[in-house]
Amino acid sequence: MSKDHAAKNPPRLANHLRGEPSPYLKQHAFNPVDWYPWSDEALKKAASEDKPLLVSIGYSACHWCHVMERESFEDPAVARIMNENFVNIKVDREERPDLDSLYMKAVQAMTGHAGWPLTVFATPAGEPFYGGTYFPPEDGFGLPSFRKALMTAALAYKKRRDRVNAITEDIRKSLSRRPLAIEIGPGLSGGAFEAAKLFFDPVFGGFGKGAKFPHAMFLKFLIRYHRRTGEKHALYIIRKTLSSMAAGGVCDQIGGGFHRYSIDEAWDVPHFEKMLYDNALLLELYSLVAQETGLEFYGDVAAGTAAYLLRDMRSGGGAFYASEDADTGGVEGAYYLWDHAEIKAALGDDAKRLMDFYSMTDEGNFEGKNIPRIDDVKRRSEDRTPDDMKKLGAALLDIRLRRPRPDKDAKIIAAWNGLAITAFAQASESLARPDLLEDAQRCARFVLGNMMDGNGRLARYYLDGRPDRPAALEDYALFGAGLAKIFEVTGKTGWLDEAERLAKRMTALFYDESERLFFDAESGRKDLFVRERDLFDNDVPSGNSAAAGLLMTLSRFKRDAGYRELAEEILRSIEGIGEEPLSHGNFLCVLEEMLAAAPLQGQAVADDEAAP
Repeated sequence: MSKDHAAKNPPRLANHLRGEPSPYLKQHAFNPVDWYPWSDEALKKAASEDKPLLVSIGYSACHWCHVMERESFEDPAVARIMNENFVNIKVDREERPDLDSLYMKAVQAMTGHAGWPLTVFATPAGEPFYGGTYFPPEDGFGLPSFRKALMTAALAYKKRRDRVNAITEDIRKSLSRRPLAIEIGPGLSGGAFEAAKLFFDPVFGGFGKGAKFPHAMFLKFLIRYHRRTGEKHALYIIRKTLSSMAAGGVCDQIGGGFHRYSIDEAWDVPHFEKMLYDNALLLELYSLVAQETGLEFYGDVAAGTAAYLLRDMRSGGGAFYASEDADTGGVEGAYYLWDHAEIKAALGDDAKRLMDFYSMTDEGNFEGKNIPRIDDVKRRSEDRTPDDMKKLGAALLDIRLRRPRPDKDAKIIAAWNGLAITAFAQASESLARPDLLEDAQRCARFVLGNMMDGNGRLARYYLDGRPDRPAALEDYALFGAGLAKIFEVTGKTGWLDEAERLAKRMTALFYDESERLFFDAESGRKDLFVRERDLFDNDVPSGNSAAAGLLMTLSRFKRDAGYRELAEEILRSIEGIGEEPLSHGNFLCVLEEMLAAAPLQGQAVADDEAAP
């Protein structure tokens, strides 16, 4: 190596993320930025040096997180600005949902929107005063450059401390505001349905224009709403949306399962990362709709999603990994795209039939490559994929499985595995597949055996042979709901007893008796500037809606009105359900369960079986 090359490319030294278990934090361990994990050490350093915090939050499968790393965090000049002016903290949002939720709400309050990567500038006490999401290296996209954002925040902290303090106080008040009690009843549910109808896209299904997300929880609410009221338009919205999604590029036509979201309104071009929670929620949803309609089309999509999770996302112990990256070798979607010559070489004379069926062309239907998807005429139907197309698709899958794979985040997250347990148990019932029930139970046994200590406390996740981090409210609630779902399908009361134990521990840790509210963080936490409640069902059910769901389920099966009272307390504290129904899908599901539930009578389920 020449001296000039060595001078231009000095050896990288690891920052304070070295040794962290999170795959996302490890990705940044050799950035020139002097990253810290969220820790007392970082907060004390900021306080002693009177430097603001730069808190950057993302996750390992996030495409734009990788982009910002390449453009900014790998740049020595940018890193120098960061290191001189800030104490820089990297947070894996999957590892710390409490921090993610808190700062996500703060940035939303300051800017009106938020997402990942989430970029937050805060005082040494962690109080946010400026922020955003992705910042480009140069001014563009209506955004200032990252360097400009850095200098603006640094200058404000040094020269405009009064303004910084005023902003942080406004944010604190906004996040600390306690809710007014709302009335829960059929009118709330009906109003949410009517409000959401205004956003429904009758051409392509889904809600809104432009980029589209599945909104699986809201569609699940529509199933329950349809069952209770007989509202036919609710079922139409469900079927139109799910059939369009299943035909689009957002659905992996070759390997099964779903990508994160579509960047267009027709579900054609996905954002290619794959998340466990999306696929678990959609597995449950398609299974429910198959049961509701009796149509095999929806059952086939559910079966394909289950097959994907079992093939590509299941650990050796039976639990499920967190995510698969959007990028392969730095190219988004490379693993999933097809060149026409590759297909012709693999399938010979059959290539044209498959390409026609999946709307693929010699020129490519996306940036010179092909995303397999079904054209507009066929997507309006609920016809099953012909067997010959399934066989040809399986031949392409064999080829794809030999390609370099996207990186996988191997964290086994308790909450998301709870969603998977619920989904597999539901699919076993809807599709008459006992094997899927065993998959649900195997996953549940892994979490019970490896992620709970002797005092009944749950870990947030399991990685590299050990559990790590205390579980969040959503972990207790969603894992408990999964166990309760196994009981519902099997009738084996040991599963229900375990769910109740989790609910009691959850209440002890996260319920504030004086305020009669559940909070996202355990009592006694000193490192958060406010104890916050996330009340939006966005990517996954919020901790509060998940808690309400578990408590409502226990009230039904244990014949205990006290659990229902706690669930009702939660729902009465949720303002905005009628105005923002798409962001409260799981709360609406719980509301429908309350409206449909018969008055409590009779005895609790007998405790006639030992815990699993």
